[in-house]
Amino acid sequence: MNKHLLPVILGMALIASSCKKDKVTQDDVSPTLTEIVVPADFSWQTTRNVNFSIGISDARFQNQIHVVAIYLADPASGATPISKGAATLVSPFNAKLSIPAGIHEVYVVKSAPDATSTTEKVAVTSEKVSVAMSAVKSTEKLASVSIPNKVMATSTEPNCKTTLLSGDINVNNNTDVVCFTPSSNQTINITANNGGTVNIIAPGKTITIVNYNHNGLNLLISEGTTIKFNNSLDIRSSETITNNGSIQVNDLTISGTLANNGTITVNGGTFNMNGTISKIINNGILSAANASINTNGLITNLGTIVLGSATFNSEASLINYCQFIVNGNMIVNTPNINNYKLMHIKGDTNVNSNGTITMFASAMYQTESLSNMNGQVIGKGVSPALFKVVGNVGDNVFNNNGFFNGSLQYCGTKDLDVNQNNKKHFGAAVLKSCVITIPKDDCNPLGAIPVIQDADGDGVIDLLDDYPADKNKAFKNYSVNYSNGGATIAFEDSWPKKGDFDLNDVVLNYKHLIITNKDNIVVRVEGEWNLLASGGDFQNGAGIQFPLTKASATNFVSSNSLTPEGGQDSLVVILFNNSRLEQATWNTRATEPASAAKKYTFGFDVTNGPSLLTMGASGYNPFIWNNTNGYGRGYETHLQGKKGTKLVNSQLFNTLDDKSAANNKTYSTVNQLPWAIEIPQASFAYPLELQDISKTYLKFSNWASSGGTASIDWYSNTAAGYREATKIFSGATASK
Repeated sequence: MNKHLLPVILGMALIASSCKKDKVTQDDVSPTLTEIVVPADFSWQTTRNVNFSIGISDARFQNQIHVVAIYLADPASGATPISKGAATLVSPFNAKLSIPAGIHEVYVVKSAPDATSTTEKVAVTSEKVSVAMSAVKSTEKLASVSIPNKVMATSTEPNCKTTLLSGDINVNNNTDVVCFTPSSNQTINITANNGGTVNIIAPGKTITIVNYNHNGLNLLISEGTTIKFNNSLDIRSSETITNNGSIQVNDLTISGTLANNGTITVNGGTFNMNGTISKIINNGILSAANASINTNGLITNLGTIVLGSATFNSEASLINYCQFIVNGNMIVNTPNINNYKLMHIKGDTNVNSNGTITMFASAMYQTESLSNMNGQVIGKGVSPALFKVVGNVGDNVFNNNGFFNGSLQYCGTKDLDVNQNNKKHFGAAVLKSCVITIPKDDCNPLGAIPVIQDADGDGVIDLLDDYPADKNKAFKNYSVNYSNGGATIAFEDSWPKKGDFDLNDVVLNYKHLIITNKDNIVVRVEGEWNLLASGGDFQNGAGIQFPLTKASATNFVSSNSLTPEGGQDSLVVILFNNSRLEQATWNTRATEPASAAKKYTFGFDVTNGPSLLTMGASGYNPFIWNNTNGYGRGYETHLQGKKGTKLVNSQLFNTLDDKSAANNKTYSTVNQLPWAIEIPQASFAYPLELQDISKTYLKFSNWASSGGTASIDWYSNTAAGYREATKIFSGATASK
């Protein structure tokens, strides 16, 4: 722009900007953004860039590639990673990622070249996070996916009040602790009707209990000691038996707690768990191979359990971390079956309507047949779990409402997708094949030693490679909130003059996919943008500046005839030049019908690209410009602190209300107010025309005046006192 013409054009801009909005009088008594005092270092960001450096100390595979994945939520809950990359003993995985300001911890999964993985929960307390991942899980491993310590393995035995070497045991009151320490095999009776504790310490000896008369008694059996009950064993509701040795019994009834760190054999056909307070914690071997169990209690298995048949009623729970075997049939009436390793049903499985089997990463459920499926099987975790039916799949599975969902592989003998009742049985993520093997180990003898393949030869095994057939691509990385539809950027279009701060003059939704190779170098970018609102009759254009040279972008493809902008050294993609030609209505006025959101997509390869740490995965530098007569391409509006492109009119800075130089921060007013903000939400419910955002979002001023430390959920919280719904436009939304 000619410098001598600047005062004239600025005067025209002042007049035009005052008359371009709807002729609506704003409520002068409402709080306004201009009244907010913000800290000098506040950047108006609802997200933050964090530099991650994930190193590898696992030396088992020399300098082969390990794959690192970063999650914002527990991967065991079914979350998807926001970033993946390669790490070796020499080179860590370095990435710059944009995360919501309210996220203070992430989950890091390191997968080795043999496909085994370990997970860490990592605090995010600064803009730089460094972690070293070892071959084994740390003491901070996830409770939801790790195997707990053996419950009673380090328990402390009680101090003896009375010690007996032989003869019957009599316990008189609940404070008595009787230790039985015979030097030979013994046949005894135990009488304890008023509680107390009996500790039998007889390594290498067999103690036969003929009569077991008890009420409220806690029984401890030491390591190496064998106990035989001549009659059935009844563990009552106020009792605990802790076994570190060996127990043999004909029939077993549990109303209290059984903690097994040794071996328990139930020889008969009766094995009862009565009531919801009954509990089994098994760290050893519990075999009731001929017994049928019908339970509402809780079973936590960290060892091996073998049952004849099993019915889990509506209030029952099973948490299986190792090997759970049923020789006969398994009936599931509860939503609380959680399998982390192997459940092997040698008979039939019946999952009724209230039943849910949840399978975590690389878990396996194998059943001989599946006669009925009216409930759910859900896979959660990084690696798919396997649900396998070896034999018959019954018609009640074919025709009923059973559903397989999540990170799961279904391997069966019948194609459940073909159904005369048009009932769907599989979620989109379920793999219907028998291709993926589950690793074989001590807890899963049915698994297989995985065949580690790397079809494209890039050093990243196929199971961990997002592009296993393309040696030039390996990993997907996502901009903020990508899996939920992306983020929103809301602009005022009056720069360098302050606007009315309704932040709806141009509202854009975006998401970016950043593809990297085995060296964590950016090789491709794919973008999707949506125009949600164009609140005003200024003819605004919109574009995105990428931290790439224009020459590095090749094979550019797009919708809407988008092309890189000429006259730029960096890569600038223009979405549109005139917002008024993109949507028939503003999408900011309640009296007008809403126009559909307009989508713009593009993708390009990157030659000699930067690293993911250098480029990051975010919205980069989006902007609008006022393309109305009297303004022009130089009137660029950016997020606060961002620089204009090569085509910005730099003479407009520090004129009218822009105080970039005084604040040492571009695109800020004297009170350090912005002309645009970004929100990590796909469909931000922006204000109606001429409704100040601080009047619409009632916690906005609290967030801003605190420097972004308070009310960080001002834009997403719908509870009372957070927003004035009558001042929010409801209409066009971004596609997900």
